[in-house]
Amino acid sequence: MNSRKSIREVLLAAAAVIITFVYLLVSMYLTRENPQRAMIWGLAAIFALLLAGIIGVGYYLCRRRMERITEQICDSIDQLIDGKRIEGSKDRETLTSKITMKLDKLSDVTASAVAQSLSQKQEVQQMVSDISHQLKTPIANIRMYSDTIANNELPKQQEQKFLEVLNGQVKKLEFLVNALIKMSRLESRLIRLQKSDTQVPALLEEVTDSVIPRADGKNISIQVNCPENLVLSCDPKWTAEALFNILENAVKYTGENGQILIRAEQLEMYSKIEITDNGIGISPERVNDIFKRFYRDSQVKRIEGLGIGLYLSRHIISQQGGYIRVHSRPGLGSTFSVFLPN
Repeated sequence: MNSRKSIREVLLAAAAVIITFVYLLVSMYLTRENPQRAMIWGLAAIFALLLAGIIGVGYYLCRRRMERITEQICDSIDQLIDGKRIEGSKDRETLTSKITMKLDKLSDVTASAVAQSLSQKQEVQQMVSDISHQLKTPIANIRMYSDTIANNELPKQQEQKFLEVLNGQVKKLEFLVNALIKMSRLESRLIRLQKSDTQVPALLEEVTDSVIPRADGKNISIQVNCPENLVLSCDPKWTAEALFNILENAVKYTGENGQILIRAEQLEMYSKIEITDNGIGISPERVNDIFKRFYRDSQVKRIEGLGIGLYLSRHIISQQGGYIRVHSRPGLGSTFSVFLPN
């Protein structure tokens, strides 16, 4: 195709020159009796010939330049397709350098989108793996105990004990499903947190009442220190959920006859709610891991839990413009500080 275009261009240029030359001869012949007119026609013909030549040369040079630019762009695109960085200078003020810079930016945007897509895919795969792991144990227990009850003549007392175990595993599955639903709705922004002026003493009383039975079972004392007039702008339902998860962990990982202190105060920009226990504590290298989805430290594997509560708490607090800090020492307890904007 390119060779045909080149031949056509050469023929057109040759035809223009021949026509101009023939025009010059004819005009000179017709005006041979008038030298002055002949000179004028000759000069006009020469000018036309030069103009045609200049236009032809200019067209040829422009075409060659566009071909080089097109080749450079194609080479740059080929480098992008091969996953390579675009070679060539981007500092000079030329058309090709500008196009190269735009292509380079497009390459960065595309690479970032691919990396983000891969990260999301890996996150989904990890989540499916974690959920499968969490579901596997209660489902296996339900199957084992139900088969035992169905296929064996058991004493009434033992059968009742197995049924209680089954009921416990069903409750565990129910809790896991509900937690997953909350997590999914929060992550997908299906739940819109509605802030309102909330009385913090009433909020803390509601949260504390939810863990009192379990705390009493371990003889753990819970002390609340909060100003009576402290008001916080937050979503009361979901903030209570976040605080409950933290307080439940404090009760869970605090031993018999332990102590938990809840303290609230208003700072200049934030209101702070601290939950301090004297439980088993967290090693410094694990402090950031405890907020990961389904994370369970090796030293607490035997204690009942799913590793979702703190993940939900951080998600709820961060969606309200707040954050959580943790200070902990192994064997001496932990302090979870929740900051929410005033």
